[in-house]
Amino acid sequence: MGIFRKPLTEEEQRKKQQYEESKIRLMDIHNHAETIFYIDEIAIDSVTGKYSLIGEMGKGQLKAASCYDIYSNKGLPVGTMQLNAFEDRDEQHFIVGKVTRTFCFPEEEWDGYSPGQMLIRMPDNT
Repeated sequence: MGIFRKPLTEEEQRKKQQYEESKIRLMDIHNHAETIFYIDEIAIDSVTGKYSLIGEMGKGQLKAASCYDIYSNKGLPVGTMQLNAFEDRDEQHFIVGKVTRTFCFPEEEWDGYSPGQMLIRMPDNT
């Protein structure tokens, strides 16, 4: 192949620009948010039909009866949710050992939850 690279195509340039913009948005969120929760998986109770969002705390603490903004993994807002309850559970993982995961229970049902999203709470500007 050699030491020289061919110039980026128009599509590659567009994707690179989108990636850079996403990176800036995500850094801004991480620098300013008071709470960040990373959604790893979504579970729906077969009896009640209620959602639970399973993941890890990245920053701050969750509070029941609080409203959170939902952001995509590109740092774009995709919705909001009211948190009904949450609980931390210790789980035994074969490779890692003991891990604490947080289970969030949204107050309302919404079909837009997906792994890779984040629950964000920014500080009040008062």
